[in-house]
Order: sequence, then C-alpha cells, then structure tokens
Amino acid sequence: MKFPQLSLFRRLSGRLVSVALFRVFIYSTVFFTFLLLPFSLPSPCRADGPAWGPILETGKDANGRLYVITSEKGGLFVSDNGGKRWKHLGGRIPPSNLFSLRISPGGRLFLSTFDELLVSSDGGQTWKSMKGGGSIRLFFEGSGGTFLAVDWDRGLLWATKENPKFEKARGGTGEFAILDVLDGGTQGKWAASFGGGVLFSADEGRTWRSDDDGLTNQFVLCLAWAPETKTLFAGALEGGVYRKEAGGNWTPSSGGLPPGVSVQAMAAGDGGVVWAGTRGRGLYVSRDGGRYWYPRVPGEEGKMSVTSIVPFRGGVLAGTSDRGLFFAENDGAALRQLLPSDPVVGLDETGRGEIVALSRSGNLYVSSDGGLSWRSAGSTGGRMPAASILSQGRRLFAGVKDGLILSEDGGKNWTRLAFPSDGPPFTMISTADGGLLAATGSGGLFRSSDGFLWQRVEGLEGEYIYSMGSPDGITIAAGTDRGFSVSGDGGKTWKNTYINYGIRSLAFSGPEMIWGCSRNGFWGYSTKSGEVEEAEIAGYEWSPLAYFSEVFSGEREGSLFALLGGSLVRLVPGEGKKTFTMETADLSNAEVLASLRIPRGGMLFGTGRGFFRSGSGTSWTEIELP
Repeated sequence: MKFPQLSLFRRLSGRLVSVALFRVFIYSTVFFTFLLLPFSLPSPCRADGPAWGPILETGKDANGRLYVITSEKGGLFVSDNGGKRWKHLGGRIPPSNLFSLRISPGGRLFLSTFDELLVSSDGGQTWKSMKGGGSIRLFFEGSGGTFLAVDWDRGLLWATKENPKFEKARGGTGEFAILDVLDGGTQGKWAASFGGGVLFSADEGRTWRSDDDGLTNQFVLCLAWAPETKTLFAGALEGGVYRKEAGGNWTPSSGGLPPGVSVQAMAAGDGGVVWAGTRGRGLYVSRDGGRYWYPRVPGEEGKMSVTSIVPFRGGVLAGTSDRGLFFAENDGAALRQLLPSDPVVGLDETGRGEIVALSRSGNLYVSSDGGLSWRSAGSTGGRMPAASILSQGRRLFAGVKDGLILSEDGGKNWTRLAFPSDGPPFTMISTADGGLLAATGSGGLFRSSDGFLWQRVEGLEGEYIYSMGSPDGITIAAGTDRGFSVSGDGGKTWKNTYINYGIRSLAFSGPEMIWGCSRNGFWGYSTKSGEVEEAEIAGYEWSPLAYFSEVFSGEREGSLFALLGGSLVRLVPGEGKKTFTMETADLSNAEVLASLRIPRGGMLFGTGRGFFRSGSGTSWTEIELP
C-alpha cells in the first residue's frame, strides 16, 4: 500500500529544522507539562512490583486487542486477553519518546514519535518508517480513506492514496495547537484546538471552519462523539464539559463536576453513558447523556489524573498519569487495576537442567526448556520488592526489601535470614568453596560460608558497588564508583584499579578478560596481568551522548552484549585481543535487569516487562510470564 509522502519534512533547511524542534520542545513543555503535570511524579507502586509509566494513550482495534503507550522511550504495549497480560512491543521500535498511537479501520497502527512516524500492518510485530518525524504529533487514517496529520508547527494536513503528498488544510488551523481530532464518520470530523475552540470539517479534513457557537471556553483539550444520540462533547481547560446536540449550539454541561476542573479525556459508551477524565480530580461518569456527572470512585476525586479513555466490553479502559491503568464497568462502582508484566529481576541455573526466575513482586518461575516456556513455582510470601535470586541446588536465596530470605524446598517456604545490611542484595555469587557473596550497593559486600552468618568483606575501594560477576566462583570482579575490584581467591583478597567515573557495569568474556563500561569509555581488564586498556570498537565512536550503559556476557565465549542509547548491540571479537566490531542486536527500549547464558546455546534476558530470549543473539522473542 502506498502511504502519504512525509519525506518533505526531511528536506527542510537546518535552520527550519532547528526552529521546528524548538517549537516541538516548547509545545511539549507548555502543554503536556501543564496539562499532565503528574507525569513528573513517580508511580506509587513502582517500588513494590509491576507498574505502568505515565500513560499517554490507550487504544483498541476491531478485534478487541488493547494497546497502551506510555511516556517512557519505547513504551508501547499490547494485550490480547482483555488486559490480563501485556506484551511489550517497544523492543521492536527505535528508542524515542512517543506522541500518539492511532489505529486505522483496517487495523494498521500509526505511531508518532519524536524522531519519526512508524506504521505497522501486523499488530506491532514489525514497523516501517514513514519519515517526517518530530513535527507530527498525531497521524491517522480516517473512515473515508483520507490521511490526516497534526503538525506541531503547521496545524492540520491532509493526503489521500491518490494524492500522497501532504497539503495544508484550508481554514484557520495553524494558529493554535491541535490537541485532538475526532472522526464522526458521515457526520464529519472535529478538531480540538488550544485557544481556538472546536473546528469542523465536512470534506474529510481538507477544509476546516470554526464550530464554537455557545462555546465560552476556547481552550479545548479533548472531544467525544455519541453516535446513538448524535451528541458531541468537549472537555476544556478549567472549564469542565460542553455538549452539543445535532443542529444545536454548545451548552455547558458540568453538573456534578468540581468547579473549574480540567477535563482532558472523554469517551461515549452505549446507552447514553459518557465518561470524563480530569486532571487531578479523578474519573467521572454520566448515565443521562452527559447532563450530570458522578465520581466513579466517590472519595477518590483528588487522587487521579485520567489521560486516556477508550470504551471496552461494557465499560472503559482508563489510563492515568500517576496511578496506572484501570477498567471501569458502566454499571459498577469500583475500578479494577490492570497491571503490566512483572519485571524479572533475577535469573539463575538450578543445576538440575532448570532455570529459575524471580520477579520484582516476589513471584517465582521455573523453566525446563532453556527459557522457552515457564511455570509458576511459588512466591516469596509477600516479601517485596525482590531484587535478586541465587540457586544452590534445592536451596534458593532471594534478596528482598528487608534483607535476605532462604528457601530449602525449591521456593515453597521461606525463612528470613539475619543479614547485616538494611538494603537487599542486588546480586549474589556462589564461591568455589560453597560460600556466598552478596552485594548491596551502598551497603557494601558481605560474605558467608553457609548463608546464616555474614561478615563484611574488606579490601574493596569505593563507596558504592554497581555490578558483580564471576565465571567460576574463584575469579570475582566488582564494578564500583572507584573502578575495578578483582579477586583471584574467591573474594578473600582484592586488587583495586581506578577508573575515572567508576565502572557501572561489567561482564566476563572468558576466564581471563573482564569488560566494564563507564561514562568515559569501555575498558578491558586482564586477570593475568592486572592491566587495563580501553577497547577498540569498530562501528562505534564515543561521545558525551553516546556511551555504553550496561554490558553482558554474550551467548558464546568471547562475545558481549551492551546497551547503547536504549538499543542492544553485539560486540563481536576482532583479530586483536581488545578489539570488537559492533553489530545491531534487534532489541531496543528493554530495561535489562538480569541476564543468563543458556547452557544449550543462546541468551535469556529478564527485563522490566518480562523475558526476551535469543538463540542466535540477533533476533529476539518475547516470552510472557505465566
């Protein structure tokens, strides 16, 4: 299918590009910071388990598949079972902040990002770039086959399959920012402008005129259309709701809403039910066609900023900026929270041909086929957030919020241990003599011969431990805020090597080479000589904005993976001892929390949104939690 040509935006001069990007920044800062201010606040449940980032939009296709985009880079998710489980689609798109997602009548996805426009015809599994990004805030295919784009700088644009070059729509569409576009089918199209009221088009978006008779607040944030009653609704900045029946004028319709409330999301359901999402005052519902409103959860009005509403299965899916995602029934009283996939914080082999995984909320999972499939295997009994897992046969050690716990029956029952640090160990290592090492970040490093009695390990320089690793339980390395700390005797004595900015992440490529990344380079440490040299990487050039943030052992000895600017790359060994060639690894926007080389070949990553597995290291499959 031939899509509209957006490459014209790429041909702008350097000065015009700079102006456009500056205006994008200004618009983003002014409008979204002002309207969606709670985005800057942390999610209240992120520390204890799975949580959404601030939600920008929700969507639904004709098959009932649900989509969510968040303010995080690559924050695109899909659910095929009504929100019970979510799959992260952001691993297949370039690292970028998202503006909007629109779904065409035929099921195509149009994703507007800060860098480009993307289109997918297979539900988000693969994407094609439409170029012209950065200046396009919203893009969609209308019911009549017209393509519409909202440009931050130029207002409303239109194109067709026959005329694929975008043209500026006629009428006053460029003076004010367009925040929402509503497709009413045969009734026409409407646009919400910030300062210019409501605009209307009767010719598929080619021409627009003002449609604000009776609209006393011109700062319109959102629109909704009720086809049963042919009623149009508008949410306004500090102006509540306006409604307009067919052939009539706009009238205020804010009965029951808090005075001066900003309504920034609306949706019309069946049977005269209309929903309104407010900034900081909760979710409201009207069952009389939008004439009077009731709080969806009485008493919770001041605790929720609703950013997106989409009708779904006799209710709505409501996304918020500060409290996650909810399902609300039209006739019910409570909100049901829908959680994303649980972050996988720990992976380890059990020694019995199995892999054990631990999620942040304390759920335990086991795989017997190298991570292809998983089964539930218990939990930490409410002790969360979890941070790490270590297997010693049937014994499992788990780092949790209040310290360290032990299970001696494979995870069914747990006992809290007397661990000498207040913080949980974020990583643990088994030493060759059967002992344990547990690192706690600012709390230091601790050693135990049996897991019950612990003592602080001395000899490491630095006030913070960022990373640890060991190939055999004898040679052990720690990355600290001072650089490398390396032990050749199971952690009893240590040699420290200073690296400017410290070593934030390290990994072994074999028993004799340790690799670590810092803000100013990528360093190789030889366990034989104790010398440190900077690696030479073909295809990579360091800059203050482009440096490796994480490094992981590869799927085979000698190879490495690293995170660079939000994308995973492979570092393939070159001819020299400290040389690599950088290759793409086809995975982006993945918050890697744990990694494991699969004994039968391949890699397994535990991420902030479930598992990613690869047999070759070049293509990845997302595997959902049970």
